[in-house]
Parts: sequence; structure tokens; C-alpha cells
Amino acid sequence: MSEKFLAKTFAGLEGLLKDELVALGAQQCRILNRAVQFEGGLELMYKCNYFCRTALRIFWQVSEFQFQNNNQFYEAVYKIPAERFLKSNGTLAVSATINESIFNTPLFAALLTKDAICDRFREKYDERPSVDKENPDVQFHVHISRNQAIVYLDSTGESLHKRGYKTGNHPAPINEVLAAAMIKLSGWDGKTDFIDFMCGSGTLPIEAAMAALNIPAGYYRRHFGFFSWLNFDRKLWNDTVKSAKIREDVPIDFYGSDISERFMAVARRNVSNANLRDFIRLRQSDLMDTKPRRTPATIIINPPYGERLEADDLNDLYKRIGDTLKRNYQGCTAAIISSDTEAMKHIGLRPAKKFTLFNGALECKYHVFNLW
Repeated sequence: MSEKFLAKTFAGLEGLLKDELVALGAQQCRILNRAVQFEGGLELMYKCNYFCRTALRIFWQVSEFQFQNNNQFYEAVYKIPAERFLKSNGTLAVSATINESIFNTPLFAALLTKDAICDRFREKYDERPSVDKENPDVQFHVHISRNQAIVYLDSTGESLHKRGYKTGNHPAPINEVLAAAMIKLSGWDGKTDFIDFMCGSGTLPIEAAMAALNIPAGYYRRHFGFFSWLNFDRKLWNDTVKSAKIREDVPIDFYGSDISERFMAVARRNVSNANLRDFIRLRQSDLMDTKPRRTPATIIINPPYGERLEADDLNDLYKRIGDTLKRNYQGCTAAIISSDTEAMKHIGLRPAKKFTLFNGALECKYHVFNLW
């Protein structure tokens, strides 16, 4: 039976996410704002959570209806067979988004949804689920636009960018989903060495190694939201995990370096936690002292922007980055993300490709350079 789903992502990554979903077997894909709508069986929901590198959340649509007033909304939610996936003594949470709705606040819409679900349980079983906003068995999400409502279950739990391999972070980290997207957009095909000479906590080399080795994005996670559902199919999940074709080795290397020994210590712990010490080579180094062991190679970096990480002179730093690329990395491809468009000009290279991406709330430019 075909179900409807919604995969959330960052602005600008919708096309990449659609490609991933299609490769996993998704049907009827439609790109929306920061999301992709698609159809498939419940096993596809498991696959998307486990394999998708550019998805943040996977929602399962359980109801769609129109309403004109509070009573119609309540009655429509009441009809949802929530007992299929939630125990009568279980826990739930409800979130809502509204757009030009009769409801004044998302909070009221969420409260009415919760009341309808709990009243159904009280009527059928003489007991009702309790609210747990931190760790619910089932997380409901209601999207309301004018008089149209869609009720989803959040199958993910913690955002999918939380891969599960990080033990520590950088003060200005790159989001793992964004890092995976940057790697794809750079054109890197996993056949040449990968270098990040400003690697911070090691996110980019780790994501690159995971992609090259076919390690699923959710491989290190211990929990997904659907684990707590009544209709969770353990065998189907085990089959999903077993279907991963993880490679034991690749004929390339991954290099990460940073001038800060403190950040390198964090990167080493993260690489170790991901069991990638045999693949990722880390060392403390000034960026100008780095060079590839062999060419061609792909360099991707996330330098300081100035918003969240202080730099004495960003323009000078970016000039040093450009000089290093021109002097030490001839024959390679380099990609740089930054929200500081003025500093980016001091790279002194003409980009072959340009993208607009978002690192959190920061609008960034992502430039890919051919160094030949």
C-alpha cells in the first residue's frame, strides 16, 4: 500500500534530496519549499531515515482534511486511528504550523489536536496517553494552511543531521546535512583524495568517508522516532539495515588538518567514534603548509565567516587560502562556503560553479574552483 511522506531539508537542497529519494524507490516526488513530497511503502520510510544524507526529517502523512471551524477540525482529528501506532497509556507530543488559518496561534491548533486524539483513546479504552514534549512515543505534527490540514507523524525523532558519531563540536560547526550536500555539489565522485585543511571537528572528512564507503547516514544512530510506534516492524527494519552495501576499503585517502590542536583533539575523537581512523588522516597544521599527497584531489573547506567565530583579519585569511590553493593545489578542485561575500573576493580565483546555501540561519555562497 502506497503512503504519502514529506522529507524536510534546507533551502537549496531540495533537488539533491529528491535525487536521493528517487534512488531509494520513492514515487510521485514533488519539490516543495525546503521539502520533498513523495509516496511509497512503510519500508521506504525506514530507508529514507537510514540512508538519506540530505534529509532533516521524514514525516508520514496520516490524515488530510478541510475544515471551516474548530468543531470540524476536532472531529476530523478524532477520526484518525491513532491506536494503530500509539498505546493508550503511551506518550505523545503535538507541534503545529499555521498559515492564514482561523487559529490565532500554532499552540491552540496543537492543543486542539492533542485533545481530539486523547478523547478518542478515553472513549475507546477508558484511558488516554500523556504528554511528553521531550521524548514522546509518537510525535504528531499538524500543518495548516487556510482551511486545509495535514496531520503527520514525525518518524525521525532527533533531526537526521545528528548522525551519532560526534562526541564534541567546533564553536562554528558545519551542519552534517549541509556538509553532505556540499560534497555532492562539489562534483567529487569518491575517486580522488579528499582534503579539508580547516577541518575543525572533522565533519567534512567524516561525511566524505561515509559517502565513499557507502556507510548509511543513520548508521551510527541508536534511535529513530518510529522505534517507539506500535506498528514498528522490527524485521523490516533489520532488513533495511542489512541491505546497506558498506565497502571495506577505498583506494583513496581523506585528510583533515587545522591550526588549532584543541579542535584537532575533537576531530580525532569524532573520527575514532565513527571507526574511521584507518581512512582519515588528521594532523595539526597551518593551512599554508598543506599540500596534496597526490593529484587530482578535492578540497572542501568551511573557513570562519566572522559572525560566530572571530578572525583578526578575514580578508587576509581568505587571501592566504587563495594563495595556498594556487601555489600548492594545482590540478585539484576546491570548494569554499562562506557568508562573507567581501572576504570571498580575496580568494582571487574565478569560481566554476556557484550555489546559495544556508548554514543555520546564515545565507552563504558556496563556490567551486577548478585549479587548472
